[in-house]
Amino acid sequence: MAQETLLDTLMALQPALQLTAEKLLRSEADAEDAVQEAIIDLWQRRNELDHVHDLRAYAMQSLKNRCISLLRKSRDIATDKIELLDAVDDEAIREEVALTEERSARLDGMMAQLPQRQREAVTMKYIEGVSHEEMQRRLGMTSTNVYATLSRAMNTLRSMIK
Repeated sequence: MAQETLLDTLMALQPALQLTAEKLLRSEADAEDAVQEAIIDLWQRRNELDHVHDLRAYAMQSLKNRCISLLRKSRDIATDKIELLDAVDDEAIREEVALTEERSARLDGMMAQLPQRQREAVTMKYIEGVSHEEMQRRLGMTSTNVYATLSRAMNTLRSMIK
């Protein structure tokens, strides 16, 4: 699987994975750890994921399995209680994933409406995590122009959201 495609998919799924882990583990810190470990595990196995039909479902199941393993290790839960965890309201999780995907699609549409320079700047800053100096170099702009471009882009996105 292409690294960029996998990374985009995993980052889009992260909020839904976090919500699921929090429901299962009932601890925000443990949930964050579980999500990070699940994402790292999927990333390390990225070359083996070409055969996976639905990466979202696969990632969610991988996370659930990791959460159950953590619960078994930390609390010595009886088998019948673990079976109850498997029966977590999958419908609510699917709804949350759908909502996250809807928001992501909406943001993608808004990003597409930005001028090319602004779109590039926002992508570099908030998606790729590029440093300010690197943005200056790539965009061929001064520091002030980079800040102004980002500011205009964010103001435009805020107005589209409202």
